[in-house]
Amino acid sequence: MNALIVNLNLSVDKTALIPSFEPGRIFRIGSTITLPGGKGVNVARALRSLGLECPIAGFASGHNGQWITSSLGKEGFKTFIETHRAGESRVCYTVADAGGRTTDLNEEGPAVPASSQRAFLKNFSGLAPRFRAAAVCGRTSAGLKKGFYAALVRQAAAHGCFCVLDTSGPALAEAVAAGAAGVKINRYEFEELCGRRFSQTAVLEFFGRKAPLGLKTLIVTDGPDHAYAASPFGLWRVTPPRLRRLTSAVGAGDSFMAGFLFGFINGFDFERTLRLAAGAAASDCLSLGAGFIDRAQALDYASRAAVRKIK
Repeated sequence: MNALIVNLNLSVDKTALIPSFEPGRIFRIGSTITLPGGKGVNVARALRSLGLECPIAGFASGHNGQWITSSLGKEGFKTFIETHRAGESRVCYTVADAGGRTTDLNEEGPAVPASSQRAFLKNFSGLAPRFRAAAVCGRTSAGLKKGFYAALVRQAAAHGCFCVLDTSGPALAEAVAAGAAGVKINRYEFEELCGRRFSQTAVLEFFGRKAPLGLKTLIVTDGPDHAYAASPFGLWRVTPPRLRRLTSAVGAGDSFMAGFLFGFINGFDFERTLRLAAGAAASDCLSLGAGFIDRAQALDYASRAAVRKIK
């Protein structure tokens, strides 16, 4: 059994490299990378590069949704997508400059009808027993009823499926309260969730409060700076490998999640898993487009990441 990737708010992702980008000007873009996307799709792509094929579940709507579903199929991904007609799936734009800095313009996407929400949860309940893990990644879809994320978490737990979240806001808080087994977020999402400034002490204390609810792993990343990972066995500090260049950091967190899932599914110990996650994130930073990594490069960077148990 491998992992099911849940990307509820699927999108059309368009990425352009404009070396001298600045606001207030007109640019003629020679070419763009246009792909079906969303954080979960990025995770699935990175997992494929590492050697693990994982299906993708989510919502899609309108002509954009048809294109997303068709394009994922052409890429060879198995999908469990609940389609509806309440508007058009969102389009997300990323512009990267010569220094690796990015500007993102992300649409919200349409509200998901209640009937589609019920159908998705019913389908998820049937899928959960088939997978060792379910990764729920990305921005929540508009219109999801209170309790939707809690239902995902509880259905996964009922079937022994490790449910790990990479989202934010009320959806993340709801999932943690419902007993999410894993959380992988960045420092800003952690501060919003926790209500405290990001620090190793804050990470460890928050994990201690939420572990009785079911939380088994909490990982908080901070770009090129230290990440912290808490488990019932202690707290680890992860120092990412140094990069000599940067193309775009967009998607690095998604590749970190992919490395974590690959290690979890393959039974790696926690330290090796965290090294691989850091290596995959580093490899992603050298490509334009999220979720694109090179396996050999990721493994090389993993060997250069520093992972130390500090508590």
